[in-house]
Amino acid sequence: MILTEEQIEYIANNLQFYGLASDELRSDVLDHICTHIESGNFKDFDTAYNSAIQQFGGYQALGSIERDRYLMVSLKGTLLRQKLVNVTGCMSAMLIMIGILFKFMHWPGASITFFVGCLIFILAFLPLYFYQRYKNYHKKIISQ
Repeated sequence: MILTEEQIEYIANNLQFYGLASDELRSDVLDHICTHIESGNFKDFDTAYNSAIQQFGGYQALGSIERDRYLMVSLKGTLLRQKLVNVTGCMSAMLIMIGILFKFMHWPGASITFFVGCLIFILAFLPLYFYQRYKNYHKKIISQ
């Protein structure tokens, strides 16, 4: 079965109506649906279109495709932020502890080590930590 421009436009409008807001994702799903329809042995467009939608899991699954794609794309950024939070936290804690040890032993460099540790903690770790919590909260809301 060969699709006409009107049928392709109809499918694209339905995909946007059922929750695929991203142009790139909508284009990919449109391509898959058109391929399924054209490669199948269907008599009419309505039967072919319903079969293609059922292959994707129905109309409800189309809205969840957009949400799942967002969560997968944001996972990479989440992991990078979490590593950065861990590294800055460990680095600031180590520098603060070494600064305190140096101060107790009256070794040189104690004040600067303690100051740099506190500076990293205040300017890097705390903002990253609270930003990470903020993003996790929004990701939790979106995934529900």
